[in-house]
Amino acid sequence: MTLTFRAKLLASHLALVTAIVLLVVLELNRTLGGDLERQLDERLDQQAKGAAQWVGEGRRHPDKLAERLGLVVHAHVTIFDRDGNVLGDSSVVDLAHAPSGAGAPEFVDARAGATGRATRVVDGTATRFVAVQAADGLVLRLGAPLADIDATVVAMRHRLSFAFALAIGAALMLGWLASRLAARPLRAMTESATRIAQGDYAIVPSTSPDDFGVLSRTLASLAAQLEAKLGELTEERDRLSAILAGMAEGVLVVGADDVVALANPAAETMLGAALVGKALAGAVTDAALRAVIEEAARSGQTSEVEVESGSRAIALYVRPLAAQGGGLVTVLRDMTRLRKLLSLRRDFVANVSHELRTPVTAIQGYSETLLRGPVDDGTRKDFLEIIHRHARRLGALVEGLLTLSDLEARPPEQNVRERVEVAAIADHVRATLRERTAQRGGRVDVEIAAEVVARGDAVAVEQVIENLVDNAVKYGKNGGGRVRIAGRRRGDRVVLEVADDGPGIAPEHLPRLFERFYRVDAGRSRERGGTGLGLAIVKHLVEAMGGVVEVESVVGAGTTFRVDLPAW
Repeated sequence: MTLTFRAKLLASHLALVTAIVLLVVLELNRTLGGDLERQLDERLDQQAKGAAQWVGEGRRHPDKLAERLGLVVHAHVTIFDRDGNVLGDSSVVDLAHAPSGAGAPEFVDARAGATGRATRVVDGTATRFVAVQAADGLVLRLGAPLADIDATVVAMRHRLSFAFALAIGAALMLGWLASRLAARPLRAMTESATRIAQGDYAIVPSTSPDDFGVLSRTLASLAAQLEAKLGELTEERDRLSAILAGMAEGVLVVGADDVVALANPAAETMLGAALVGKALAGAVTDAALRAVIEEAARSGQTSEVEVESGSRAIALYVRPLAAQGGGLVTVLRDMTRLRKLLSLRRDFVANVSHELRTPVTAIQGYSETLLRGPVDDGTRKDFLEIIHRHARRLGALVEGLLTLSDLEARPPEQNVRERVEVAAIADHVRATLRERTAQRGGRVDVEIAAEVVARGDAVAVEQVIENLVDNAVKYGKNGGGRVRIAGRRRGDRVVLEVADDGPGIAPEHLPRLFERFYRVDAGRSRERGGTGLGLAIVKHLVEAMGGVVEVESVVGAGTTFRVDLPAW
Protein backbone atom coordinates (compact mmCIF):
# COMPACT_ATOMS: atom_id res chain seq x y z
CA MET A 1 0.00 0.00 0.00
CA THR A 2 1.37 3.42 -0.99
CA LEU A 3 1.24 6.03 1.78
CA THR A 4 0.58 9.66 1.02
CA PHE A 5 2.95 12.39 2.15
CA ARG A 6 0.41 13.43 4.77
CA ALA A 7 0.17 9.86 6.12
CA LYS A 8 3.95 9.54 6.19
CA LEU A 9 4.32 12.86 8.02
CA LEU A 10 1.66 11.87 10.57
CA ALA A 11 3.23 8.43 11.03
CA SER A 12 6.72 9.88 11.51
CA HIS A 13 5.40 12.44 14.01
CA LEU A 14 3.54 9.78 15.93
CA ALA A 15 6.53 7.42 15.85
CA LEU A 16 8.81 10.17 17.18
CA VAL A 17 6.48 11.05 20.04
CA THR A 18 5.90 7.37 20.84
CA ALA A 19 9.62 6.66 20.90
CA ILE A 20 10.29 9.64 23.20
CA VAL A 21 7.46 8.72 25.60
CA LEU A 22 8.55 5.07 25.66
CA LEU A 23 12.12 6.06 26.45
CA VAL A 24 10.91 8.34 29.25
CA VAL A 25 8.61 5.63 30.70
CA LEU A 26 11.29 2.98 30.51
CA GLU A 27 13.87 5.26 32.11
CA LEU A 28 11.49 6.28 34.92
CA ASN A 29 10.47 2.68 35.44
CA ARG A 30 14.13 1.69 35.59
CA THR A 31 15.31 4.42 37.98
CA LEU A 32 12.27 4.96 40.21
CA GLY A 33 12.60 1.70 42.18
CA GLY A 34 16.32 2.24 42.75
CA ASP A 35 15.77 5.83 43.85
CA LEU A 36 13.08 4.80 46.33
CA GLU A 37 15.30 2.01 47.71
CA ARG A 38 18.17 4.48 48.18
CA GLN A 39 15.84 6.85 49.96
CA LEU A 40 14.65 3.98 52.14
CA ASP A 41 18.26 3.01 52.89
CA GLU A 42 19.12 6.57 53.83
CA ARG A 43 16.09 6.83 56.16
CA LEU A 44 16.75 3.49 57.79
CA ASP A 45 20.44 4.34 58.13
CA GLN A 46 19.69 7.63 59.87
CA GLN A 47 17.01 6.08 62.05
CA ALA A 48 19.26 3.12 62.92
CA LYS A 49 22.16 5.37 63.96
CA GLY A 50 19.83 7.49 66.08
CA ALA A 51 18.17 4.49 67.65
CA ALA A 52 21.57 2.92 68.40
CA GLN A 53 22.17 5.65 71.01
CA TRP A 54 18.90 4.84 72.68
CA VAL A 55 19.88 1.17 72.82
CA GLY A 56 23.03 2.11 74.70
CA GLU A 57 21.08 4.06 77.29
CA GLY A 58 18.21 1.62 77.76
CA ARG A 59 19.82 -1.73 77.29
CA ARG A 60 18.41 -3.07 80.60
CA HIS A 61 15.08 -3.70 78.91
CA PRO A 62 15.87 -4.30 75.21
CA ASP A 63 12.60 -6.03 74.48
CA LYS A 64 10.56 -3.02 75.53
CA LEU A 65 12.99 -0.64 73.90
CA ALA A 66 12.67 -2.45 70.56
CA GLU A 67 8.91 -2.18 70.72
CA ARG A 68 9.03 1.54 71.49
CA LEU A 69 11.62 2.21 68.80
CA GLY A 70 9.43 0.35 66.24
CA LEU A 71 6.57 2.68 67.03
CA VAL A 72 8.81 5.73 66.62
CA VAL A 73 10.62 4.82 63.39
CA HIS A 74 7.72 2.88 61.85
CA ALA A 75 9.96 -0.08 61.12
CA HIS A 76 10.69 -3.56 62.32
CA VAL A 77 13.33 -3.15 65.07
CA THR A 78 15.52 -6.05 66.28
CA ILE A 79 18.29 -5.86 68.91
CA PHE A 80 21.01 -8.56 68.83
CA ASP A 81 23.78 -9.39 71.24
CA ARG A 82 27.31 -10.11 70.13
CA ASP A 83 26.45 -13.64 69.08
CA GLY A 84 23.37 -12.75 67.12
CA ASN A 85 20.86 -13.74 69.71
CA VAL A 86 17.72 -11.64 69.77
CA LEU A 87 17.48 -9.43 72.85
CA GLY A 88 14.48 -7.47 71.65
CA ASP A 89 12.15 -7.46 68.68
CA SER A 90 9.31 -5.05 67.97
CA SER A 91 7.15 -7.74 66.39
CA VAL A 92 8.11 -10.92 68.25
CA VAL A 93 6.56 -11.68 71.63
CA ASP A 94 8.30 -14.98 72.37
CA LEU A 95 11.97 -14.05 72.08
CA ALA A 96 13.02 -17.62 72.83
CA HIS A 97 11.82 -18.72 69.49
CA ALA A 98 13.07 -15.68 67.56
CA PRO A 99 15.52 -16.59 64.75
CA SER A 100 19.17 -15.82 65.34
CA GLY A 101 20.81 -13.13 63.23
CA ALA A 102 24.31 -14.49 63.44
CA GLY A 103 24.39 -15.64 59.82
CA ALA A 104 22.66 -12.65 58.33
CA PRO A 105 24.96 -10.58 56.07
CA GLU A 106 23.77 -7.29 57.56
CA PHE A 107 24.64 -8.57 61.07
CA VAL A 108 28.09 -9.63 59.96
CA ASP A 109 28.76 -6.23 58.39
CA ALA A 110 27.46 -4.40 61.44
CA ARG A 111 29.69 -6.46 63.79
CA ALA A 112 32.61 -5.48 61.59
CA GLY A 113 31.84 -1.81 62.26
CA ALA A 114 30.14 -1.02 58.97
CA THR A 115 26.54 -0.43 58.07
CA GLY A 116 25.02 -3.71 57.01
CA ARG A 117 22.38 -3.85 54.33
CA ALA A 118 20.45 -6.78 52.88
CA THR A 119 17.15 -7.62 51.23
CA ARG A 120 15.33 -10.89 51.98
CA VAL A 121 11.89 -12.34 51.74
CA VAL A 122 10.34 -12.69 55.16
CA ASP A 123 6.96 -14.35 55.49
CA GLY A 124 6.44 -13.93 51.74
CA THR A 125 7.28 -10.22 51.78
CA ALA A 126 10.47 -8.67 50.49
CA THR A 127 12.08 -6.73 53.34
CA ARG A 128 15.02 -4.31 53.39
CA PHE A 129 17.30 -4.57 56.42
CA VAL A 130 19.82 -2.02 57.73
CA ALA A 131 21.98 -2.94 60.72
CA VAL A 132 24.42 -0.80 62.81
CA GLN A 133 26.59 -1.50 65.84
CA ALA A 134 25.42 -0.10 69.19
CA ALA A 135 27.14 0.17 72.62
CA ASP A 136 28.60 -2.92 74.31
CA GLY A 137 28.74 -4.88 71.06
CA LEU A 138 25.03 -4.89 70.54
CA VAL A 139 23.62 -4.71 66.97
CA LEU A 140 20.51 -2.76 66.08
CA ARG A 141 18.69 -3.79 62.91
CA LEU A 142 15.83 -1.95 61.26
CA GLY A 143 13.67 -3.68 58.61
CA ALA A 144 11.13 -2.16 56.29
CA PRO A 145 8.98 -4.05 53.76
CA LEU A 146 9.51 -3.15 50.09
CA ALA A 147 5.82 -3.55 49.35
CA ASP A 148 5.28 0.21 49.68
CA ILE A 149 8.00 0.87 47.14
CA ASP A 150 6.51 -1.71 44.78
CA ALA A 151 3.07 -0.13 45.21
CA THR A 152 4.53 3.28 44.48
CA VAL A 153 6.25 1.95 41.35
CA VAL A 154 3.04 0.31 40.15
CA ALA A 155 1.06 3.48 40.78
CA MET A 156 3.69 5.46 38.94
CA ARG A 157 3.48 3.02 36.04
CA HIS A 158 -0.27 3.52 35.89
CA ARG A 159 0.16 7.26 35.87
CA LEU A 160 2.86 7.01 33.20
CA SER A 161 0.64 4.76 31.08
CA PHE A 162 -2.15 7.30 31.33
CA ALA A 163 0.29 10.08 30.46
CA PHE A 164 1.56 7.94 27.58
CA ALA A 165 -2.00 7.57 26.23
CA LEU A 166 -2.57 11.31 26.58
CA ALA A 167 0.72 12.00 24.82
CA ILE A 168 -0.19 9.66 21.96
CA GLY A 169 -3.59 11.31 21.60
CA ALA A 170 -2.03 14.76 21.66
CA ALA A 171 0.60 13.59 19.18
CA LEU A 172 -2.11 12.28 16.87
CA MET A 173 -4.01 15.54 17.00
CA LEU A 174 -0.96 17.75 16.61
CA GLY A 175 0.46 15.44 13.92
CA TRP A 176 -2.83 15.55 12.03
CA LEU A 177 -2.87 19.34 12.18
CA ALA A 178 0.80 19.58 11.21
CA SER A 179 0.41 17.14 8.34
CA ARG A 180 -2.66 18.98 7.11
CA LEU A 181 -0.85 22.30 7.19
CA ALA A 182 2.25 20.83 5.55
CA ALA A 183 0.33 18.84 2.94
CA ARG A 184 -1.85 21.79 1.82
CA PRO A 185 0.90 23.64 -0.12
CA LEU A 186 2.27 20.32 -1.31
CA ARG A 187 -1.19 19.37 -2.62
CA ALA A 188 -1.43 22.74 -4.35
CA MET A 189 1.95 22.17 -6.01
CA THR A 190 0.89 18.66 -7.01
CA GLU A 191 -2.22 20.07 -8.68
CA SER A 192 -0.06 22.70 -10.40
CA ALA A 193 2.32 20.00 -11.66
CA THR A 194 -0.66 18.00 -12.94
CA ARG A 195 -1.96 21.06 -14.80
CA ILE A 196 1.49 21.62 -16.28
CA ALA A 197 1.54 18.01 -17.46
CA GLN A 198 -1.87 18.59 -19.09
CA GLY A 199 -0.59 21.71 -20.91
CA ASP A 200 -1.95 24.43 -18.59
CA TYR A 201 0.98 26.65 -17.65
CA ALA A 202 -0.99 29.45 -15.92
CA ILE A 203 0.31 28.74 -12.40
CA VAL A 204 -0.29 31.23 -9.56
CA PRO A 205 2.74 31.07 -7.21
CA SER A 206 2.44 31.09 -3.44
CA THR A 207 3.47 34.19 -1.49
CA SER A 208 4.47 32.20 1.60
CA PRO A 209 8.04 32.95 2.79
CA ASP A 210 8.71 29.33 3.84
CA ASP A 211 10.38 26.59 1.79
CA PHE A 212 7.09 25.51 0.25
CA GLY A 213 6.51 29.06 -0.96
CA VAL A 214 9.97 29.14 -2.54
CA LEU A 215 9.28 25.78 -4.17
CA SER A 216 5.89 27.02 -5.46
CA ARG A 217 7.46 30.12 -7.00
CA THR A 218 10.20 28.00 -8.53
CA LEU A 219 7.55 25.70 -10.01
CA ALA A 220 5.66 28.69 -11.47
CA SER A 221 8.89 30.02 -12.99
CA LEU A 222 9.63 26.58 -14.40
CA ALA A 223 6.13 26.44 -15.92
CA ALA A 224 6.62 29.84 -17.58
CA GLN A 225 10.00 28.80 -18.99
CA LEU A 226 8.57 25.46 -20.13
CA GLU A 227 5.68 27.23 -21.87
CA ALA A 228 8.11 29.56 -23.64
CA LYS A 229 10.36 26.67 -24.71
CA LEU A 230 7.41 24.60 -25.89
CA GLY A 231 6.13 27.61 -27.82
CA GLU A 232 9.50 27.97 -29.50
CA LEU A 233 9.64 24.24 -30.25
CA THR A 234 6.08 24.26 -31.59
CA GLU A 235 6.83 27.27 -33.77
CA GLU A 236 10.01 25.61 -35.00
CA ARG A 237 8.15 22.36 -35.65
CA ASP A 238 5.37 24.14 -37.55
CA ARG A 239 7.93 26.08 -39.56
CA LEU A 240 9.82 22.90 -40.39
CA SER A 241 6.58 21.08 -41.24
CA ALA A 242 5.52 23.96 -43.51
CA ILE A 243 8.91 23.94 -45.21
CA LEU A 244 8.82 20.18 -45.71
CA ALA A 245 5.20 20.28 -46.89
CA GLY A 246 5.98 23.05 -49.37
CA MET A 247 9.04 21.39 -50.83
CA ALA A 248 8.78 19.99 -54.32
CA GLU A 249 11.50 17.50 -53.40
CA GLY A 250 10.59 14.45 -51.38
CA VAL A 251 12.28 14.08 -47.98
CA LEU A 252 12.53 10.64 -46.39
CA VAL A 253 14.18 10.10 -42.99
CA VAL A 254 14.95 6.49 -42.06
CA GLY A 255 16.00 5.59 -38.52
CA ALA A 256 18.76 3.21 -37.44
CA ASP A 257 16.14 0.44 -37.25
CA ASP A 258 15.36 0.83 -40.99
CA VAL A 259 11.92 2.28 -40.18
CA VAL A 260 10.70 5.48 -41.85
CA ALA A 261 10.59 8.23 -39.19
CA LEU A 262 9.55 11.16 -41.41
CA ALA A 263 8.19 11.65 -44.92
CA ASN A 264 6.85 14.85 -46.45
CA PRO A 265 3.89 14.97 -48.88
CA ALA A 266 6.19 15.10 -51.92
CA ALA A 267 7.87 11.85 -50.84
CA GLU A 268 4.47 10.21 -50.31
CA THR A 269 3.41 11.35 -53.79
CA MET A 270 6.48 9.72 -55.31
CA LEU A 271 6.61 6.55 -53.20
CA GLY A 272 3.07 6.06 -51.90
CA ALA A 273 0.96 7.24 -48.98
CA ALA A 274 1.42 6.50 -45.26
CA LEU A 275 5.17 5.89 -45.27
CA VAL A 276 5.88 6.81 -41.64
CA GLY A 277 6.25 3.75 -39.45
CA LYS A 278 6.89 1.36 -42.33
CA ALA A 279 10.08 -0.60 -42.83
CA LEU A 280 12.31 0.64 -45.64
CA ALA A 281 11.52 -2.40 -47.78
CA GLY A 282 7.78 -1.72 -47.47
CA ALA A 283 8.03 2.04 -47.98
CA VAL A 284 10.37 2.01 -51.01
CA THR A 285 9.06 -0.76 -53.24
CA ASP A 286 11.15 0.18 -56.28
CA ALA A 287 14.23 -2.07 -56.18
CA ALA A 288 16.53 0.45 -57.88
CA LEU A 289 15.68 3.25 -55.46
CA ARG A 290 15.93 0.97 -52.42
CA ALA A 291 19.31 -0.39 -53.58
CA VAL A 292 20.78 3.13 -53.66
CA ILE A 293 19.49 3.92 -50.15
CA GLU A 294 20.67 0.60 -48.70
CA GLU A 295 24.11 0.96 -50.26
CA ALA A 296 24.51 4.44 -48.72
CA ALA A 297 23.45 3.04 -45.33
CA ARG A 298 26.01 0.23 -45.57
CA SER A 299 28.89 2.36 -46.77
CA GLY A 300 28.16 5.39 -44.59
CA GLN A 301 29.00 7.62 -47.55
CA THR A 302 26.89 10.36 -49.09
CA SER A 303 25.44 9.29 -52.43
CA GLU A 304 23.93 11.35 -55.24
CA VAL A 305 22.59 9.45 -58.26
CA GLU A 306 19.73 9.50 -60.75
CA VAL A 307 17.58 6.40 -61.12
CA GLU A 308 15.02 5.39 -63.73
CA SER A 309 11.96 4.23 -61.80
CA GLY A 310 9.33 3.00 -64.21
CA SER A 311 8.31 5.90 -66.42
CA ARG A 312 9.92 8.44 -64.10
CA ALA A 313 13.45 9.70 -63.58
CA ILE A 314 14.23 10.35 -59.91
CA ALA A 315 17.40 11.97 -58.56
CA LEU A 316 18.39 10.78 -55.07
CA TYR A 317 20.61 12.50 -52.55
CA VAL A 318 21.27 10.11 -49.63
CA ARG A 319 23.21 11.22 -46.56
CA PRO A 320 23.84 9.00 -43.50
CA LEU A 321 23.13 10.51 -40.08
CA ALA A 322 25.93 8.91 -38.06
CA ALA A 323 26.14 11.85 -35.64
CA GLN A 324 22.44 11.45 -34.77
CA GLY A 325 22.75 7.81 -33.73
CA GLY A 326 22.32 6.21 -37.13
CA GLY A 327 19.79 6.31 -39.93
CA LEU A 328 19.86 8.47 -43.03
CA VAL A 329 18.02 11.23 -44.86
CA THR A 330 17.07 10.89 -48.49
CA VAL A 331 16.03 13.75 -50.77
CA LEU A 332 14.14 12.66 -53.90
CA ARG A 333 13.63 14.93 -56.87
CA ASP A 334 11.33 13.97 -59.73
CA MET A 335 13.31 14.76 -62.85
CA THR A 336 10.64 13.49 -65.25
CA ARG A 337 9.25 16.92 -66.10
CA LEU A 338 12.73 18.38 -66.45
CA ARG A 339 13.79 15.53 -68.70
CA LYS A 340 10.62 16.02 -70.72
CA LEU A 341 11.27 19.76 -70.99
CA LEU A 342 14.84 19.10 -72.07
CA SER A 343 13.56 16.63 -74.62
CA LEU A 344 10.98 19.14 -75.82
CA ARG A 345 13.66 21.78 -76.11
CA ARG A 346 15.85 19.46 -78.13
CA ASP A 347 12.90 18.53 -80.31
CA PHE A 348 11.95 22.19 -80.65
CA VAL A 349 15.46 23.19 -81.70
CA ALA A 350 15.58 20.28 -84.12
CA ASN A 351 12.13 21.09 -85.53
CA VAL A 352 12.87 24.79 -85.89
CA SER A 353 16.16 24.01 -87.55
CA HIS A 354 14.43 21.55 -89.85
CA GLU A 355 11.63 23.98 -90.69
CA LEU A 356 14.05 26.84 -91.33
CA ARG A 357 16.50 24.80 -93.33
CA THR A 358 14.21 24.21 -96.32
CA PRO A 359 13.15 27.84 -96.97
CA VAL A 360 16.60 29.19 -96.13
CA THR A 361 18.27 26.66 -98.41
CA ALA A 362 15.80 27.39 -101.22
CA ILE A 363 16.19 31.16 -100.88
CA GLN A 364 19.97 30.85 -100.72
CA GLY A 365 20.17 28.49 -103.69
CA TYR A 366 17.88 30.37 -106.04
CA SER A 367 19.35 33.75 -105.11
CA GLU A 368 22.88 32.46 -105.73
CA THR A 369 21.75 31.15 -109.12
CA LEU A 370 20.38 34.58 -110.01
CA LEU A 371 23.58 36.23 -108.82
CA ARG A 372 25.93 33.94 -110.75
CA GLY A 373 24.87 35.07 -114.19
CA PRO A 374 22.11 36.21 -116.49
CA VAL A 375 19.03 34.01 -116.88
CA ASP A 376 16.06 34.38 -119.16
CA ASP A 377 13.01 36.30 -117.97
CA GLY A 378 10.86 33.22 -117.47
CA THR A 379 13.42 31.47 -115.31
CA ARG A 380 14.05 34.65 -113.32
CA LYS A 381 10.34 35.00 -112.68
CA ASP A 382 10.03 31.38 -111.53
CA PHE A 383 13.04 31.72 -109.24
CA LEU A 384 11.71 34.93 -107.75
CA GLU A 385 8.29 33.36 -107.13
CA ILE A 386 9.99 30.43 -105.41
CA ILE A 387 12.10 32.80 -103.30
CA HIS A 388 9.00 34.84 -102.45
CA ARG A 389 7.00 31.75 -101.47
CA HIS A 390 9.73 30.49 -99.17
CA ALA A 391 10.23 33.96 -97.74
CA ARG A 392 6.50 34.11 -96.94
CA ARG A 393 6.73 30.66 -95.36
CA LEU A 394 9.75 31.80 -93.35
CA GLY A 395 7.90 34.92 -92.26
CA ALA A 396 4.84 32.88 -91.23
CA LEU A 397 7.09 30.56 -89.23
CA VAL A 398 8.78 33.44 -87.43
CA GLU A 399 5.43 35.12 -86.81
CA GLY A 400 4.04 31.91 -85.34
CA LEU A 401 7.07 31.49 -83.05
CA LEU A 402 6.77 35.09 -81.90
CA THR A 403 3.07 34.60 -81.22
CA LEU A 404 3.75 31.49 -79.11
CA SER A 405 6.54 33.24 -77.26
CA ASP A 406 4.25 36.19 -76.52
CA LEU A 407 1.46 33.91 -75.29
CA GLU A 408 3.79 31.95 -72.98
CA ALA A 409 5.37 35.10 -71.56
CA ARG A 410 2.10 36.98 -71.01
CA PRO A 411 1.10 37.15 -67.29
CA PRO A 412 -2.40 35.82 -66.52
CA GLU A 413 -3.57 39.21 -65.27
CA GLN A 414 -3.00 40.68 -68.74
CA ASN A 415 -5.47 38.31 -70.36
CA VAL A 416 -8.57 40.13 -71.58
CA ARG A 417 -11.96 39.15 -70.12
CA GLU A 418 -14.73 40.81 -72.12
CA ARG A 419 -18.04 40.09 -73.80
CA VAL A 420 -17.46 38.13 -77.02
CA GLU A 421 -20.32 37.68 -79.51
CA VAL A 422 -19.27 34.41 -81.07
CA ALA A 423 -21.74 34.43 -84.00
CA ALA A 424 -20.49 37.78 -85.33
CA ILE A 425 -16.85 36.64 -85.11
CA ALA A 426 -17.64 33.37 -86.90
CA ASP A 427 -19.35 35.31 -89.73
CA HIS A 428 -16.31 37.56 -90.00
CA VAL A 429 -13.98 34.54 -90.23
CA ARG A 430 -16.17 32.97 -92.91
CA ALA A 431 -15.97 36.22 -94.96
CA THR A 432 -12.21 36.43 -94.48
CA LEU A 433 -11.62 32.87 -95.73
CA ARG A 434 -14.28 32.95 -98.47
CA GLU A 435 -11.76 33.24 -101.32
CA ARG A 436 -9.56 30.43 -99.97
CA THR A 437 -12.61 28.24 -99.41
CA ALA A 438 -13.79 28.88 -102.94
CA GLN A 439 -10.39 27.88 -104.30
CA ARG A 440 -10.79 24.49 -102.60
CA GLY A 441 -14.33 24.13 -103.90
CA GLY A 442 -15.91 23.98 -100.45
CA ARG A 443 -18.09 26.07 -98.17
CA VAL A 444 -18.26 27.23 -94.58
CA ASP A 445 -21.55 27.15 -92.63
CA VAL A 446 -22.15 29.01 -89.38
CA GLU A 447 -24.69 27.55 -86.94
CA ILE A 448 -24.45 29.84 -83.92
CA ALA A 449 -27.36 31.69 -82.34
CA ALA A 450 -26.96 35.39 -81.62
CA GLU A 451 -27.44 34.91 -77.85
CA VAL A 452 -24.36 32.68 -77.56
CA VAL A 453 -21.89 35.01 -75.82
CA ALA A 454 -18.54 33.95 -74.36
CA ARG A 455 -16.27 35.60 -71.81
CA GLY A 456 -12.74 36.13 -73.11
CA ASP A 457 -10.65 38.00 -75.69
CA ALA A 458 -12.48 38.76 -78.96
CA VAL A 459 -9.21 38.90 -80.94
CA ALA A 460 -8.08 35.58 -79.47
CA VAL A 461 -11.45 33.93 -80.21
CA GLU A 462 -11.28 35.15 -83.80
CA GLN A 463 -7.73 33.82 -84.16
CA VAL A 464 -8.77 30.43 -82.73
CA ILE A 465 -11.75 30.08 -85.07
CA GLU A 466 -9.73 31.30 -88.04
CA ASN A 467 -6.89 28.82 -87.42
CA LEU A 468 -9.31 25.91 -86.97
CA VAL A 469 -11.37 26.83 -90.05
CA ASP A 470 -8.22 27.42 -92.13
CA ASN A 471 -6.94 23.95 -91.14
CA ALA A 472 -10.32 22.42 -91.96
CA VAL A 473 -10.30 24.07 -95.39
CA LYS A 474 -6.69 23.07 -96.10
CA TYR A 475 -6.88 19.45 -94.99
CA GLY A 476 -10.57 18.74 -95.49
CA LYS A 477 -12.28 17.30 -98.57
CA ASN A 478 -11.04 18.84 -101.81
CA GLY A 479 -14.04 19.89 -103.93
CA GLY A 480 -17.47 19.97 -102.36
CA GLY A 481 -16.15 19.84 -98.81
CA ARG A 482 -18.13 21.42 -95.99
CA VAL A 483 -16.82 23.09 -92.86
CA ARG A 484 -19.33 23.71 -90.06
CA ILE A 485 -18.90 26.29 -87.31
CA ALA A 486 -21.38 25.52 -84.53
CA GLY A 487 -21.87 27.01 -81.07
CA ARG A 488 -24.20 26.55 -78.11
CA ARG A 489 -24.43 27.44 -74.46
CA ARG A 490 -24.18 24.61 -71.92
CA GLY A 491 -24.72 25.82 -68.36
CA ASP A 492 -22.07 28.43 -67.58
CA ARG A 493 -19.95 27.39 -70.57
CA VAL A 494 -19.96 28.08 -74.30
CA VAL A 495 -19.04 25.18 -76.61
CA LEU A 496 -17.73 25.94 -80.11
CA GLU A 497 -17.20 23.24 -82.73
CA VAL A 498 -15.33 23.40 -86.04
CA ALA A 499 -16.01 20.22 -88.02
CA ASP A 500 -15.04 19.10 -91.52
CA ASP A 501 -15.93 16.08 -93.62
CA GLY A 502 -12.37 15.39 -94.75
CA PRO A 503 -10.29 12.22 -94.55
CA GLY A 504 -9.95 12.39 -90.75
CA ILE A 505 -6.94 11.76 -88.53
CA ALA A 506 -5.68 8.39 -87.32
CA PRO A 507 -6.07 7.83 -83.53
CA GLU A 508 -2.32 7.57 -82.87
CA HIS A 509 -1.83 11.17 -83.99
CA LEU A 510 -4.53 12.76 -81.83
CA PRO A 511 -2.59 12.95 -78.47
CA ARG A 512 0.26 14.92 -80.11
CA LEU A 513 -1.80 17.04 -82.45
CA PHE A 514 -1.35 20.25 -80.40
CA GLU A 515 2.44 19.95 -80.12
CA ARG A 516 4.62 22.44 -81.94
CA PHE A 517 5.70 21.42 -85.43
CA TYR A 518 3.80 18.15 -85.20
CA ARG A 519 2.23 17.20 -88.53
CA VAL A 520 0.14 14.24 -89.51
CA ASP A 521 1.48 14.44 -93.06
CA ALA A 522 4.57 16.67 -93.06
CA GLY A 523 4.91 16.78 -96.87
CA ARG A 524 1.28 17.68 -97.52
CA SER A 525 1.36 20.27 -94.69
CA ARG A 526 4.40 22.09 -96.07
CA GLU A 527 2.95 21.92 -99.59
CA ARG A 528 -0.14 23.77 -98.34
CA GLY A 529 1.79 26.38 -96.43
CA GLY A 530 1.45 24.98 -92.92
CA THR A 531 4.04 25.82 -90.28
CA GLY A 532 3.00 23.22 -87.68
CA LEU A 533 2.34 25.94 -85.07
CA GLY A 534 -1.34 26.74 -85.68
CA LEU A 535 -2.85 24.19 -83.29
CA ALA A 536 -0.22 24.94 -80.62
CA ILE A 537 -1.24 28.60 -80.84
CA VAL A 538 -4.91 27.60 -80.60
CA LYS A 539 -4.27 25.61 -77.42
CA HIS A 540 -2.37 28.48 -75.75
CA LEU A 541 -5.06 31.03 -76.66
CA VAL A 542 -7.90 28.83 -75.37
CA GLU A 543 -6.15 27.98 -72.11
CA ALA A 544 -5.27 31.66 -71.54
CA MET A 545 -9.03 32.41 -71.63
CA GLY A 546 -9.75 29.64 -69.10
CA GLY A 547 -10.99 27.17 -71.70
CA VAL A 548 -10.22 23.71 -73.03
CA VAL A 549 -9.73 22.49 -76.58
CA GLU A 550 -10.32 18.90 -77.67
CA VAL A 551 -10.32 16.98 -80.93
CA GLU A 552 -12.32 14.02 -82.20
CA SER A 553 -11.77 12.33 -85.53
CA VAL A 554 -12.93 9.34 -87.48
CA VAL A 555 -10.80 8.21 -90.38
CA GLY A 556 -12.76 8.74 -93.57
CA ALA A 557 -15.57 10.67 -91.80
CA GLY A 558 -13.94 13.97 -90.82
CA THR A 559 -12.51 15.80 -87.79
CA THR A 560 -14.17 17.93 -85.11
CA PHE A 561 -12.34 20.44 -82.91
CA ARG A 562 -14.28 21.41 -79.77
CA VAL A 563 -13.51 24.57 -77.77
CA ASP A 564 -15.01 25.05 -74.29
CA LEU A 565 -14.99 28.67 -73.00
CA PRO A 566 -16.56 30.47 -70.02
CA ALA A 567 -19.96 31.99 -70.80
CA TRP A 568 -20.73 35.66 -70.26
